[in-house]
Amino acid sequence: MRGTRPAPFRGANVARVLPLLGLLLASEVRAQVSPPGSAADAASTIIDTVIITRRDIFSPEEAANNIIYRIGNGLHATTQLWVIRRELLLGPGAPYDSLMAAESERNLRRLGLFARVRVDSVQVDGKRALRVGTRDAWSLQPRFTGRLASDGTLTGTFGVTEVNLGGTGNSMRAWYVRETDRDGMDLRLTSNRVGSTRLSVSGTWLNLSDRDVVVWRVSNPFRSLSDRSAFYYEGRSFQGRIPQYVRDRPDSLQTIEWRRRALINRFTGTLAPIASARGFVRVGATLEVRHEEHMRLENPEVDVDSLYATVPDSVYGLVGAFVEWRRARFERVERFNGFAEEDQDLSHRVFFSAKLAHEALGYESTGVGARLLLSSGTRAGSALLKGLLDGGGLFNSAGLDSGYVYGSGTAAVRSTDRNTTFLRAIGGVQESPRPGSEHDIGFQILPRLWGPHAFVGTRTLQATLEHRSYLVDNFANLFGLGVGAFVDYSGAWYPDQDTRLGGNVGVTVFGGSPLSSFAQVTNFNVGYRFGGGISSSETSRWAFSAGGGLRF
Repeated sequence: MRGTRPAPFRGANVARVLPLLGLLLASEVRAQVSPPGSAADAASTIIDTVIITRRDIFSPEEAANNIIYRIGNGLHATTQLWVIRRELLLGPGAPYDSLMAAESERNLRRLGLFARVRVDSVQVDGKRALRVGTRDAWSLQPRFTGRLASDGTLTGTFGVTEVNLGGTGNSMRAWYVRETDRDGMDLRLTSNRVGSTRLSVSGTWLNLSDRDVVVWRVSNPFRSLSDRSAFYYEGRSFQGRIPQYVRDRPDSLQTIEWRRRALINRFTGTLAPIASARGFVRVGATLEVRHEEHMRLENPEVDVDSLYATVPDSVYGLVGAFVEWRRARFERVERFNGFAEEDQDLSHRVFFSAKLAHEALGYESTGVGARLLLSSGTRAGSALLKGLLDGGGLFNSAGLDSGYVYGSGTAAVRSTDRNTTFLRAIGGVQESPRPGSEHDIGFQILPRLWGPHAFVGTRTLQATLEHRSYLVDNFANLFGLGVGAFVDYSGAWYPDQDTRLGGNVGVTVFGGSPLSSFAQVTNFNVGYRFGGGISSSETSRWAFSAGGGLRF
């Protein structure tokens, strides 16, 4: 799925390597891009210098004759050199390693600042230079992501996001959020690196009509596969309502209201005794302290704030340990989930964790929790195959207290560069989940032409077959357009109910932008619904929806 290597980027260069550029231009005929893993002599594999070539959103040639492009470049601050340089895993004096170059490219792409990134090397007169080329994505992003369900429910986010404040790689957002059951403001500020340190800091405030949520994070994260240590701290405050939905019949949706207050603090430290660009083994420990209250509201008319005194506080803690093994493999693809390029993670991964909930830590009885996650992927000719299995549970003296098992499999077949067919299947089982965390599908979760909360329960099956044809990916250098077709068949139910599944078949028109750093499309779907207990006397089998496309 990987295309041919594009031509080198042109644009502003690092001032300190200007003398080298003269040599580079004079020797252009002799310069050869080193292929990954080339066997050069020891001296020529040592990186002599780093050349960073930055492009604005539109090239000078594109902007020269287009006032819209010039305005776009004028409003946008090109990403600072030091932002790019600090993500590189190679530098002067180090031997060139194609795996480290590929990971440096992924690190830069992961920042969400660039529409295109390339990291490779060039050799001139026996000296090797690390060559880094970036093209900025449009970072000041108006947010209008309305979604219209088949029953007329309108949801979405409306506001603005700046993902590259002053070219520093820091981000902020201010959104008005309208969800199926609530609305309000979503505010966030993130610094990927505080000053010149490795620390990442973020804060989020969700001030919604039925809840108030504040989340803050401080971390020194893993920034490469070969990093040896990391730590994370997250705090979360929640105060508000949680709706729990139950369907005893296809046409009957009942709501149980819960009131929840919680203050959660989680600390995690991780070490990697084995770490390289090919993969790692990481071990870590987690400490979690929770102050939490749950109350079921029998009468929603009651002033719930006056009832807090009647609900006993619950303060308890968790201690845990985990181990993770990963064999890294990534595929760079375009016109897959969207028009932008992206990295598909096909790594082999095993993750296991165990947690202790002890009476001494505030629990009614001692319990042990465990989780096992397995995932893998591979490329088979023109197809990408991915699978995941995730399961966990909390066990006490009486047996299983709560738990879940979730599995998914995805196949994506690229028949041509502009045509991809996706097949995905998902299954899940829950036992005694927290209120409001049951499987709740429809609208934004398959099947896409059904309304919100169409299928609810602790058992779920979901499947989709979708074909996308990317017709135009760079119209006026601003947006792309495509068409497709899909079949969804999904459902959710409780164990004491009959299995309930429903589906739809239809066509879609989707669009996106090549200037985006995030690969996803926005689509308009129309089609025919079937199954699920639907009858033409209750509602039409024909339906439409609009919103963000599925990501595979």
